[in-house]
Amino acid sequence: MRLVKIVATLYEKFDIDLFRYIDIARFNFSHRSYGEIDEWLALIEEAERRFNKKITVLADTKGPEIRTGAGIELRAGERIDVRELKLSNEAAFRDVLDSGDIVLIDDGKVMLRAIDKNTLEAMSNYPIKPRKSVIVRNKDYNIPSITKEDLEDLEFIKIRRFDVIAQSFVRTPEDVLKMKELSGLPVIAKIETASAVRNIDEIIKVADGIMIARGDLALSIPEEKLPKVQSMILKKANKIPVIVATQVLSSMTDSPFPKRAELTDIYNAVINGADALMLSEETAVGRYKRETLEIMHRTILEAQELAERVSSIDDYKDKIAYSAAMLAEEFNSPIIAPTYLGTTPRKISSFRPKQPIYAITSNHRITGYLNLFYGVFPRVYNYEPIFEKFNDIKRFLGLDRAVFVFGYPPGNSNTNSIVYI
Repeated sequence: MRLVKIVATLYEKFDIDLFRYIDIARFNFSHRSYGEIDEWLALIEEAERRFNKKITVLADTKGPEIRTGAGIELRAGERIDVRELKLSNEAAFRDVLDSGDIVLIDDGKVMLRAIDKNTLEAMSNYPIKPRKSVIVRNKDYNIPSITKEDLEDLEFIKIRRFDVIAQSFVRTPEDVLKMKELSGLPVIAKIETASAVRNIDEIIKVADGIMIARGDLALSIPEEKLPKVQSMILKKANKIPVIVATQVLSSMTDSPFPKRAELTDIYNAVINGADALMLSEETAVGRYKRETLEIMHRTILEAQELAERVSSIDDYKDKIAYSAAMLAEEFNSPIIAPTYLGTTPRKISSFRPKQPIYAITSNHRITGYLNLFYGVFPRVYNYEPIFEKFNDIKRFLGLDRAVFVFGYPPGNSNTNSIVYI
């Protein structure tokens, strides 16, 4: 059973059967209309019924980004006026731009050098396309972390069935706290700026999860530091879910076969502690969506056998969770964690058991967030009183035996009991 989750970006319609591989459905609000989202949400609900599983719905905000508004053909050495790019926020771009700065567009496919605040010189032979992100290397734009467009999107998000928010271009822990206050949803902090890397310890303390957004991050810090930063974040954020994103299988956007380095990338992310891996253009506009999801699924299955136990044992609740993980491995039995707040299954997940963790809850509001965690599969079921429902829960899940781990009384975050049945 695959325990590391797959995040798929939705854009072009595809066969509902592909949802058998998808655990988290991502909507990129930089490229999305509300009407299309409603159509997708109806399909997701149908897929949940068909495959009897929770599919987390994730809203990825625009954030304080700047994008191109025009397409331009450029050759290396040619110069253009900044106005020709028709940027979404030209004033903020000029504000940080200095002579000699490197400007990167479309995940670095286009590279330009600033002659002055008005003129850019192309350093590559690649066309500038509209609606592509624009980054000035080693600079942060002086734009509020939550933009007017984000606030409009939040009004839509809050009345739909979104489970979590991925907040773009987080720079400080205060950015995350503000988004949590405004949205009322769990917030995944996207690490894609140099400021976020500098503030990573404080961001981890307040975020509900982390996304290592390697596309923009690799343009904001020296490229050679990216693997080290990814490894560092996976080690530090060992109590919350971490999603590794961007160019995971990008070659399969136009090819039915992955590059060997991409398979190794997936393998290393899994064994180093990733809770989930994300596909972007591969499933949004790729020609080989099924093949991409299948190879991701198979590669994760191979890698997760060596997934590291990334968490430390800090208190008695951690000791209980660790003991449950070890007992499940010894008896080769799944873990059942009845929960109302989600504390118990989250703690067990951090010790990377090789068996699934079924988070049984009557609180449907936590299921989308729990589904982000390694090995956790939420199921809505009214299990109270717990001591009278052990066998009922096993039958509900179709299991012969299991390790039960729970806090008592229900709603108490103290994980204090293990029962093997």
